[in-house]
Amino acid sequence: MAGTRYKIWRKSELKELIPRNFKGLTGMFSSLRSPNFRLYFFGQCFSLCGTWIQSVAMGWLVYRLTGSVAMLTIVTFVNQIPCLLITPFTGVLSDRMNRWKIITVTQLLFMLAAATLATLTLAGLIETWHLIAISAFAGTVAAIEAPARQSFYSNLVPPEDLSNAIAFNSLTINGARFIGPVLGGVMIAAMGEGWCFTVNAASYIVVIVALMMMKLPPFVRRGSEANVVAEMREGIEYIGGHLPIRTMIFFVAALSFIGLPFMSVMPAFVKDVLGGDSRMFGLFSSCLGVGTMSAALYLASRKKVRGLGKVATITSFMLGISLVLLSLSNNLFAACIIGVPLGFAFIGSVATANTLLQTMVDPTKRGRVMSFFTMAFAGMMPLGVLLYGLLSKWLSLEHILLGSGVGCLLTCLIYEYFRPVVRAAAQQRYVSKSRKRGVVGEFAKAIDNPF
Repeated sequence: MAGTRYKIWRKSELKELIPRNFKGLTGMFSSLRSPNFRLYFFGQCFSLCGTWIQSVAMGWLVYRLTGSVAMLTIVTFVNQIPCLLITPFTGVLSDRMNRWKIITVTQLLFMLAAATLATLTLAGLIETWHLIAISAFAGTVAAIEAPARQSFYSNLVPPEDLSNAIAFNSLTINGARFIGPVLGGVMIAAMGEGWCFTVNAASYIVVIVALMMMKLPPFVRRGSEANVVAEMREGIEYIGGHLPIRTMIFFVAALSFIGLPFMSVMPAFVKDVLGGDSRMFGLFSSCLGVGTMSAALYLASRKKVRGLGKVATITSFMLGISLVLLSLSNNLFAACIIGVPLGFAFIGSVATANTLLQTMVDPTKRGRVMSFFTMAFAGMMPLGVLLYGLLSKWLSLEHILLGSGVGCLLTCLIYEYFRPVVRAAAQQRYVSKSRKRGVVGEFAKAIDNPF
C-alpha cells in the first residue's frame, strides 16, 4: 500500500492540483450562464451578507449578556443539533417534494426568526432564553432547508456545470463571510446588535424575490410506495455499499466534530485572549473570509474533479496546523495572518468533500446522501461545540484549540493512509458505470478518478 500511495503522489500531482489551462479563469463563471443560477447567486449574495452580520452580532450579544464561554457553546449547540437529529428524514423529503417550495418557505421562516430577534433586541427585552429558543427554531428550519439546497443546484445548471456551481456557491458564501463580519463589527459598535438582526431580516426579501423569478420545469413527483423510514434505510444502505461516499462523510464528520467548532469560541478568544472588541472580532472573521473566498475561487477554477482527494488531504492538514498556530498566538495581528490559511482550509476541506459526493452520487438518491453530508457537517459540529464548552471548565481556550489542531492532523493522516484503497474502489465503480454506458476497454480506465 505504501508503494501505491507514493506513486499516487509522485505521478502528475501538480497537474492534478493546479488548474492547467488559462481558460480556468473564465471557466470558473460557467455556471452563471444558467439564468436560474444567476438569480439564485445574486439573491444569495445579499442574504448571506445579512446572515454573517447576524452571526457576528449573535455571538457578541450572547457573550455580552452572559460573559460565559459555556453559554456561547450552548447557543451554538441548540442551533446546530437539529441537523444531526432530523436531516436524514428531511433528505427523504427533498427527494420526494418540490425543492424550490422547500427553500422558499424556509427563507420566509428564517426572515421571521431574524425579525423577532431584531424586535426583542431593539425593544430592550432580549434575554438569554430568547436567544436559545430562536437559535433552536432557526436550526430546525436549517435542517429542513439544507438537504433541499444542497440538491437544488442540479435543478439550476446542466450536469457539466454542477461542480462549478457548488464551488461558485462556496465563493458566494465566503465572499459574504469576508464582507459581513466587517460590517457586523462596525454596526455593533455604532448602532448595536438589534440593527444587525434587522438588516438580516431585510436581506431575505432579495433571495425570496429571486426564487419567485426563476423559470423551472414543472415539478414531477417521484413515484414511490415506500414510506419515509424505508427510503431513509435505502439511502443508508446505498452509502454503506459505496466506500468513497462513506469515506467522505466520515471525513467531514471527524473534522466537524474536532476542528470546525473553533468558530463558536472566537468571540471569547478575541476578547479574553487577544484583548479585542467587536470590531476586532469582525476583522478576524473577515481574515477567515479572505481564506475561505480564496479556497472557493481555487475550487471554482478547476475544470475537472481529478485530484480532489488530494486537495482534501492538503486542506485538512492546513486546518490542523493553523489551529495549532492560532492556539500559540497572543496578538491580533498574528491571529489575523493565521486566519487566512485557516479559512482556506475550513472551506477547502468541506467544499471538496461536497463536490466529491455530488459527482459520485446517484441522482435519485442525491437528497438522502446530501442529508447525511449535512448531518456530518452541521450535525457533528454541535457535539464538538458542546465538548468545547465542557472542556472550557478545566482548560484554557489556547489548550482547547491546540488539542483541536492535533485532532485534525490525526484525521488527515488516517484519511491519507486509506485514500489509495478509496481510490481503487472509486476507479472500479467508474469503470463499471462507464461500461454500462458502452464505454469499454482503456477508455473506461482513463476516466478521471477524483481520488
